[in-house]
Amino acid sequence: MSLGGLIQKEFGRIKSDKRTLILLFTIPMILIVIFGLTTGVGPMKFFTSAIITLDEMPTYDNFPSNSSQYDDIFISIMEQNTTTWDLYRYYNSSTSVEYDEAYYRCVNLLKNEVIDVFIVLPQNFSESVANKTNPILIYYIDGSDLSAVGAIEVALQEPLALFRVEINMLENFTIMVPHLEFGVPSWESQLLNYSLALILPIIIIGTTMNLTSLTIVSEGPLPRMLITPTAKRDIILSKLIANTIIMIMQATEIFVMTSFFGLYSLGSLFNFYLVLIMIGFSGIAIGLFISAISPTEQGANQMYLMLFIIIIIFSGTIMPPESLGSARFLSDMLPLSHASVLITDITLRGLSLNLEHVLSILLISFVFLLIAYIAYKFKKVEV
Repeated sequence: MSLGGLIQKEFGRIKSDKRTLILLFTIPMILIVIFGLTTGVGPMKFFTSAIITLDEMPTYDNFPSNSSQYDDIFISIMEQNTTTWDLYRYYNSSTSVEYDEAYYRCVNLLKNEVIDVFIVLPQNFSESVANKTNPILIYYIDGSDLSAVGAIEVALQEPLALFRVEINMLENFTIMVPHLEFGVPSWESQLLNYSLALILPIIIIGTTMNLTSLTIVSEGPLPRMLITPTAKRDIILSKLIANTIIMIMQATEIFVMTSFFGLYSLGSLFNFYLVLIMIGFSGIAIGLFISAISPTEQGANQMYLMLFIIIIIFSGTIMPPESLGSARFLSDMLPLSHASVLITDITLRGLSLNLEHVLSILLISFVFLLIAYIAYKFKKVEV
C-alpha cells in the first residue's frame, strides 16, 4: 500500500474514534471558555497581617530613652495607607507574658489561614529609628507555599517604604513597589493569560498523547497489512503525518479561542502559534512511543496515565526545578518544562523564541519517535 493510501486509511481510523476526537477538540475549548469568562486578577495578592509590638517594653544599654512613638506610625500605615495589606489586628505587649500570649494567638491565626503573616516590632524599635540606625522587623510566614513567601517578602517593601518616608529616614534607601515588570494589564483577561503557560501545554500534551497512544496497539488490520510489501517505516510515517495534521487543527482551534477570549501577548503571535504546534508534536511522539512498546491496549492506557503524571510532576510548575536536586535532568528530558518557559517568554515578556528550549522540545520529540520506530520495527505481531 502506498504512503498516500496509508495516510487516508489513518484518517479513516481517527474519524471513527469519536471519543478521542471529542476529547481533542472539546476539552481545550471548554477550559479556555471557562478561563476566558472568569473574572480574575493576576499574581498580585491582598495580604492580611497581624502585628505584635514590644515597643513599650523597657530598654537599656544603648537605648536608654524608652521611646515608643514610632510603632503607632508603622501600625497606622499598615492599617490605612497600603494597597496590598489589610491589618487584622495588633497586640501591644509590654511584658514577656503578654508577648507569649500574643505570639501563640498569631501562630494559630497563621495556621488557620486567617492571616498571611504576623510582624513583631522589637523592644528597641522606636529607639533604633530615633538613633537613625536600621530598625529591625521580624515577620513570620507560612513556609508551606514558596510562591506566597516570595510574594509577601516583596509586598512588605511597600509599608516599609511608606514608613521611612513618613519618618524622613531616606538615607541609602531604595523604594521598591510590589508590581511585576511584565504584568498583564488590569483591563485584560488576567486569569486566562496568567494561566496559559500552565494549562495550554498540559491540555495539548495530554490530548495528543491520548490521540496516538492506541494508534498502533489497537489497530486490527495491521497484522494483515504486514503481509503485503508495506514497510513498517511507511506505517509509522503515515500515522505521524495524519495525527500531526489533526494536531495542527487543534492548535489552530486553541489559538483562535485564546485570541477571542483576550489573549495578551507582548511577543509574536506567530511564534506563539509555532510553540503550540511544537508542544502538540511532542505529545504525538510520546503517544506513538507508548503505543509501539505496549503489548496491549490496557498496558498502553496504564503507561499513558503513568507517563502523563510524571510529565506534570517534573514540569517545573509544581516543584521549582532547583528543588529537584539530582532529579533535575528528568525535568530537562520532558517537554512540559520547556513549553511553559516558551509561552511565558513570548506572551508576558515579549521575547523571541528561545532557541535552547525550542531545540530541546524538538530533540525530545525526535528521540521518542526514534525509539517508537525501533520498538515497532522489532515488535513481533501475530497475523
